[in-house]
Amino acid sequence: MFKQQGKKAFNYATGLSLYNLLLIGVYPTISQSMVVAELSQKLPNSVKHVFGVTSGSGFDRFESYVATQCFGRVWLLVMGISTISTADALIAKLVDQGGMAYLLSSPVGRLEVLATQVAVLTSGLAVMMGLTVLGIWGAMGLFKIPIDVWAYFRLVVLEFALFLAVGAYSLLFSAIFNEEEPAILIASSFTFLCYILDVFSELNDRFLWVKNFTIFGWVRPQKVLEGETPTLPTLGLLGLATIFIMLAGYIFSKKDIHV
Repeated sequence: MFKQQGKKAFNYATGLSLYNLLLIGVYPTISQSMVVAELSQKLPNSVKHVFGVTSGSGFDRFESYVATQCFGRVWLLVMGISTISTADALIAKLVDQGGMAYLLSSPVGRLEVLATQVAVLTSGLAVMMGLTVLGIWGAMGLFKIPIDVWAYFRLVVLEFALFLAVGAYSLLFSAIFNEEEPAILIASSFTFLCYILDVFSELNDRFLWVKNFTIFGWVRPQKVLEGETPTLPTLGLLGLATIFIMLAGYIFSKKDIHV
């Protein structure tokens, strides 16, 4: 499982790193463009929030640019797809296709099997996050852009906690259902709902309370890059991930699986 899923995680991480290298490479040109600077200042606040810019500085500042591009909507989409598909492949897909029978027929308990699958999911996320931040650091060094290295490290830890929570409830749905399709459909729908609520909460100050009901509302990349330490959101997401994994372990250990 480590060999199979690790290769997929490495491929995703490599693609994201090359994508970020391209984005950071064009930043010096964009930052010197008067048109971009003027446009970023004229954007309505609602539009800035949709693209993840949370301060009034606009897209002409590097932190704003990285938050919206390197950790923006495309990155969230790729990470979400990778995390949900991996969690589904670790349990529901194996049960649906009969591969789980071989694992359970070996001389190990179900909780040991689940613990291994959780380790596979966690290590895959660590590889993707690690290569992402190393790629960003390398690109910034290549193009001589000064940054606060530890701010990016804090952001990656927060993002790791976010997608560990996504992977954990995806594992839970994967443990509940014996078929691959409903497990991945419900996990994807729940993630998409959280994402939509997060975007909706930023459209108007009257809807800011909505972000409390979505895990994406706990992650604000630009604020972290500008110096905020996200201790409570990180611990909260890790706590949710732990609860979901424990529930998945209990259900997986009790469910009826034909071997």
